[in-house]
Amino acid sequence: MIRPASAALLLGPLLLTACGAPPPAPDPDAPAIAWAASVCRATPSITAAPQQTPADLASFLDTLAAGLAKEAAAIRAAGPPPVPDGSSAVAKALATIDSAQESLHQARSRLAQVAPGDDAGLSQAVADVNTGMAALSDAGDPKTTLRQNAALDRAFTKAEGC
Repeated sequence: MIRPASAALLLGPLLLTACGAPPPAPDPDAPAIAWAASVCRATPSITAAPQQTPADLASFLDTLAAGLAKEAAAIRAAGPPPVPDGSSAVAKALATIDSAQESLHQARSRLAQVAPGDDAGLSQAVADVNTGMAALSDAGDPKTTLRQNAALDRAFTKAEGC
């Protein structure tokens, strides 16, 4: 049987070793991870699906446009990412957002031209909106564009909430 005093003598060196262990080295990607997390935190999640009425479609397009504007503002507010070629990745991502915003603007303008009760005009506007939405999908997610930079891809993978 081990006495308490003996146990303390045996465990003492182990406890000192555990307490004296050096802390783990900081992640060299920490600044980029913080940058990616700030972008992800500000990215809105849009879950509403549009209905096939002019007012609902217009509201949906406005929601998408506002979400993209918020994401662009977050990317700008985060400043240049602390990685090689980060500024060019941000420029591409912002160009993606600009392209998507333009597609949304054109779809919204087309929808606004439909006269009340003009079912044929509404059908064409809905087709135009769908075409605009397809172009929006082709533009890609701005974070996908940012992830083309290997260092940012690592950061987005490690960042919580991304």
